[in-house]
Amino acid sequence: MKKLLINKIGRRQFLKTSLSGIAFAAFPSISFSQSNPDVVVIGAGSSGLAATAELMRRNISVLCIEGMNRIGGRCFTDTTSFNGIPADHGAHWLHAKKGNELYKFGRENKDRFKIYNEPSTSIVYDGKKKVSGSTFWSVYKKIKEIYGEGGIDEPLMNKIPERLKKNPWFDTAHAAINARDFDNLSIADDSLNYEDNYWESGNALCREGYGTLLAYYRKDVPVKLNTIVSEIKWGGKGVQIETNKGTIKAKACIVTTSVGVLRAEKIKFSPKLHPRKYEAFEGITMGPSNRVIIELKKKFVSKFKKDTNFYSKIESNGAKSPEGIGYGLLKMGGTNLCLFALNGEFSKSLENEGSQAMIDFVVNQLKSNFGSKFYDKYFVKAIATGWNKNPFTLGAYSGAIPGKANLRPRLKRPVGERIFFAGEATASAYGTVHGANRSGIRAATDVFISDALD
Repeated sequence: MKKLLINKIGRRQFLKTSLSGIAFAAFPSISFSQSNPDVVVIGAGSSGLAATAELMRRNISVLCIEGMNRIGGRCFTDTTSFNGIPADHGAHWLHAKKGNELYKFGRENKDRFKIYNEPSTSIVYDGKKKVSGSTFWSVYKKIKEIYGEGGIDEPLMNKIPERLKKNPWFDTAHAAINARDFDNLSIADDSLNYEDNYWESGNALCREGYGTLLAYYRKDVPVKLNTIVSEIKWGGKGVQIETNKGTIKAKACIVTTSVGVLRAEKIKFSPKLHPRKYEAFEGITMGPSNRVIIELKKKFVSKFKKDTNFYSKIESNGAKSPEGIGYGLLKMGGTNLCLFALNGEFSKSLENEGSQAMIDFVVNQLKSNFGSKFYDKYFVKAIATGWNKNPFTLGAYSGAIPGKANLRPRLKRPVGERIFFAGEATASAYGTVHGANRSGIRAATDVFISDALD
């Protein structure tokens, strides 16, 4: 194993004159040991790929391992289900575009990617009747304002006036605003996301899919797939990573798996971590959310000039988890694909019934909007995601249980200067691909300036 020529002081001094966010610099030619690298990165989502790229850039031997048979984590574009038409199963919106490294990369590579602003056009249905949506948008905006105000760490539902809860469009806004139900959505947690000053710059979409963009962005990062971690031993010197393909020894590791996986203790730590760490895993949980993506015939999507937001009135009588489509996106990227989100515990219960149950629910809802013959006239094919049951994610994206938002900073704190943590749950812009990307660079930098590599 190549000994680093930069001592600890030298690394810290180097940090003052380098930009850890330079993702496009040519990587040095280094050796990747499969058995004893300096650092093992666990997970090849946005954060794991970023951490690996940053360590490579710093000429540190690193091995990135991934349990699934693909990279990207929750940022994955399916190009097989619909005959080559890209369909994002997870991350789809390039949030906070002016501060989003992947947005900038996509714009710089116009020959490969079509990056465009999220749609401003929306249609709203009340049963079979297309309506202006003015009442819906009024309720939606008022709730967003309350949410954005922040305050003490309590459920968003507690701060919503009763008159608003009684509005007939309340359930629709409830389902549309967040993957988490309002009773389980912390007001204080949201303020962390607004540490990113670029949120007001708006969001964008990638015609080829966010997962495709991420994969190309990190195309030079080698990953060992189908390598499932069962235990991290850190009682002695360095770390030993126990996997289904043997033991990997290293000086340090970066754990980028979802907080849902950590909470479920799918990865065992020996010795166990401090109870305060497990308390953080329990307090920051994964929100249940899924998508049904449907290919519809041209005679339906041709009604829309471009990507169009879709909302349909939900009447769940104020249920804790509204039973309806959270939002839809019609004619995605100008294609025949349409995306429909199912959020909250309702999403989880439908997923437990199976993919077909999710598809049937959405199709029946669309029948109520576009007529009983909708399926026969327009339907081609559909798929449903299953993020809550996926053993490598166990949910869609992180959120704090009300009263536990103060635990989020604990997630990223290193353990024993050998175990470092990254991932969207540890990011200031949590729940985003670019936030996860930054967290990976941050974790790699933490390793670089620590004593772990000495």
